[in-house]
Amino acid sequence: MSKKLDRGGGRDRFRRDYPSRYEDNKGNGVSGRDNRNDNPPSRHLWVGNLSHSIVEEELARHFLRFGPLENVAFQSGRSYAFVNFRRDEDAIDAMRTLQGFPLAGNPLRIEFAKAVSVAHLLLLVTFPVHYVNLPL
Repeated sequence: MSKKLDRGGGRDRFRRDYPSRYEDNKGNGVSGRDNRNDNPPSRHLWVGNLSHSIVEEELARHFLRFGPLENVAFQSGRSYAFVNFRRDEDAIDAMRTLQGFPLAGNPLRIEFAKAVSVAHLLLLVTFPVHYVNLPL
């Protein structure tokens, strides 16, 4: 329920008697866009809030300890990458453990990747992404 507050100056404001969505989501280790990851668990992770100084090999090294990777899709100058595991369980473990982990000065933000749309595939063809293929 909202209460009207008069703060002077003839301007009325509303005050909430319930916590904001931000307050509800504090402490979940996720920050940014809408603090929700509605994508189903999978072996494909979106990793955000990357420092521009991070290199692909360093990123891959942090995720390899959770299991074999299929590849890492990384584009220089972007603050995100896609890390693709071979098994769902390894991706889930990596996400739980590395969520908020400070890498090159920035806390990682990790979500399960969204399904790839046709439009996104066209963008990848137009603007190629560098992949790090890892040995089996």
